[in-house]
Amino acid sequence: MSYLVQQMIEILSHKKLKKESVNSDRDYSGGGWFDEKTESIFLCSDKSFAFIIESFSSISSGGFSMPSQSRKEYFGSWDVIEENATLYLMLFYQDGSTEKLQTRNLGTGLQQLNYQTWNRYLIE
Repeated sequence: MSYLVQQMIEILSHKKLKKESVNSDRDYSGGGWFDEKTESIFLCSDKSFAFIIESFSSISSGGFSMPSQSRKEYFGSWDVIEENATLYLMLFYQDGSTEKLQTRNLGTGLQQLNYQTWNRYLIE
């Protein structure tokens, strides 16, 4: 195992990676929509993970509102590999599928996954 791989495993171990997005729009009549999505990856020190996707959306028009909420949970194991001087976070899901995410440490509390910036926290 290369030094860079070992270093990234230490950075990611016992961490929560979190990405949030919020979008909304209102029209002149007071109607509109709101959409919020939170993705959290819990990378445990035993190399197990939980990937939780939570979303909430609401559409309103003429005093009527229609909210919708969902939560999806995925579990498996994780590792870090190096290919051609690039580091990848590998997620091995319980259903047998695999996800390969290019990763980089962007400094204190920030992690890049496939060119998107995620916040990095200690798991409480």
